[in-house]
Amino acid sequence: MPEFSRRHCLKMLVMLPLAARAGLPTVDPQRIVAINWAAAETLLSIGITPLAISDTGYFRRRIPQPVLPERVQDIGPFWEPNMELLDALRPSLIISDVLSAPVMAKMAAIAPLETVSGWYASGDLWQALHDWTQQTGRRLGADAAAARWLQQVQVTMRELYLRLESRRSARVLVMVLDQDGKHATVYGSGSLADAVIRQLGLRNAWQKAVNAAHIARVRIEELADLPCDRLFYTELPTAMTRLMRARQPDGLWQQLPIVKSDRVTHLESFFPFGGLATGLALAGDITRALEAEQ
Repeated sequence: MPEFSRRHCLKMLVMLPLAARAGLPTVDPQRIVAINWAAAETLLSIGITPLAISDTGYFRRRIPQPVLPERVQDIGPFWEPNMELLDALRPSLIISDVLSAPVMAKMAAIAPLETVSGWYASGDLWQALHDWTQQTGRRLGADAAAARWLQQVQVTMRELYLRLESRRSARVLVMVLDQDGKHATVYGSGSLADAVIRQLGLRNAWQKAVNAAHIARVRIEELADLPCDRLFYTELPTAMTRLMRARQPDGLWQQLPIVKSDRVTHLESFFPFGGLATGLALAGDITRALEAEQ
């Protein structure tokens, strides 16, 4: 199952607050399995190293910061966790995506199971991420670390905001370029990318309709007339060869006015369904690219 299909099905990162759910057993922070990547990222950000996560190699490629220690075990792909290994690890808590009922039942039989909510965000996603981080820290005895991390996020984002004072009207588009080089997934209102753009005081160039996951799948030519000052794109690492073949000199991608005018930035490791660390990294990439244009 493709990674982005996975995240679209999960909808857009509204985690059920750990501290707000009654009746949960005491959790050993050293024995948490985080199948969901945003949960793994958040735990690492507040100084808690998961016992295991899904697909460690790919995680490191998509979310290089915070660094995932080598000792973290690979529990297998998110949609089919290795149940034998999961049972052997004896976790105190499993934080998972919303998977099939049989898989969920098996995991729940191994350890207390909490999930990333399947409901789409309808409010302030940045604030929701902040609140979930704070609540997670409180639940797991990492209040001070969570507070320090959230303060760091706030200070850094404010610094980036001030650095872009002269670019307040800049229209920014964040997207994933598909393997065929002819389609893209753009991130509109309500997405993590949109939340970052707003935090920086900029404008999301995509003001058209999006689906309930806050994305729109478009043909590349639909971007030709889109009012946009800077385009940021990422792509699946495993698709690089096919993408290079698709992008011949006369291809649709090269013909886009914004590409011809060299107003595009390739994001090496952006994961559009991550947490605050991912958002902060994107904010830095956007700031540096816009500063270089001045």
